[in-house]
Amino acid sequence: MAFFQPLGSTKEQVQELLYDTPSRNSYVGIKGLKNSDVLTATTIVAGDIARFPIIKKDLDGNIVQDEKLNYLMNVRSTKQTTAHVWKFAMAVNTILCGNSYSRILRDPVTNEALEYEFYPPSSVDIVSNDNYETYHYMIYPPNGSKQIRCEPEDMIHWKFFSHDTIYGRSPLLSLDDEINLQDSGIATLLKFFRDGFSSGILKMKGAQLSGDARKKARIEFEKSREGSTGGSPIILDSTMDYTPLEVDTNVLGLINSNNYSTAQIAKCMRVPAHKLAVTNPNQSVKQLNDDYILNDLPYYFNAITSEHQMKIFNDDDRHKFTLEFDTRSVTGMNPEEALKLYNGGVITGDQALMYMGKSPTNDADMQRRKFSLNYVWADKAEEYQATSNTKQKAGEKDEGNGDSSADDETRIEKVGE
Repeated sequence: MAFFQPLGSTKEQVQELLYDTPSRNSYVGIKGLKNSDVLTATTIVAGDIARFPIIKKDLDGNIVQDEKLNYLMNVRSTKQTTAHVWKFAMAVNTILCGNSYSRILRDPVTNEALEYEFYPPSSVDIVSNDNYETYHYMIYPPNGSKQIRCEPEDMIHWKFFSHDTIYGRSPLLSLDDEINLQDSGIATLLKFFRDGFSSGILKMKGAQLSGDARKKARIEFEKSREGSTGGSPIILDSTMDYTPLEVDTNVLGLINSNNYSTAQIAKCMRVPAHKLAVTNPNQSVKQLNDDYILNDLPYYFNAITSEHQMKIFNDDDRHKFTLEFDTRSVTGMNPEEALKLYNGGVITGDQALMYMGKSPTNDADMQRRKFSLNYVWADKAEEYQATSNTKQKAGEKDEGNGDSSADDETRIEKVGE
């Protein structure tokens, strides 16, 4: 991997170019949850990752039943927690810190993945001696026990955004200005409601004060207000004249109604803005939710499933099967749509059940497609039309011969005798 390096750059500057180093005022990590919008967006994404089950499919898109995989990914992933809690924690750490780690515990005989062992990002380090051509993970358990060396094939490493294929990057690194702007607005509102925004001009009568004297006067004035709250009277002597500064309440209204930071957080986290209370008049809520599931969530889903395919499938299975998040409970067809496709011969009965979020029956008849006799192929339409016209003309000719029906009745009577 090559980077353009300015002449005279220090090692620390080059490191900052290669890897995003959080600044002192950044909101990466658990600190980011102090912001309500970040907390809401993180909860939405992590909750959707945790609630949708992961299923196994063959290359034709058919669901393959795998009890062990289902138990590991959707029931119980670690020794202590459920799959839902584990996936939620992994997603939260990946969003806030850029990376999340879990060690794979395997069967010593079959080498199958049995369970995961979760570690916080602060307890895992990536070590390499050859510019990351090869690397391994070093785990430093929080309880102070012995360090663990883990090879890449035995470590589940979630990262949603990576510019070097090794380390993940948190989207919160791009939100410093937006979150600081939001926090500044909140601090301004708090100050206004706490002390009535009582900034003003203090005049000392009959005196010309030096810089030190003005500073001392300000300190003395502030002491006179200690312990007071918004609306409390200010006690002054005859040497002081205090004039409060008027504050345009429109500015406070602008701060309170400003949705720019919230919209930026939603955009960066790939969450519909309406979920963070920002209205969007151009689309309905259903359209926004469908777009979120079909276009935004796959950004997270594909990063997760591809990692698990590489780590828990053997080479033969990786050529035959894939992992997917099953979103049919939300995006599945309604029964009327599935029945219409089934009756039209587009899908089989089992496929209709799958589109509705139901399990296939594996019945032989449910594997067959329907066909309507009311339709013909386009290239056969003229031929069938010509045949139909010939039969119609023959029928009209028979109707013109009046004796034919009588002769038929005579023949039937003779047969009856």
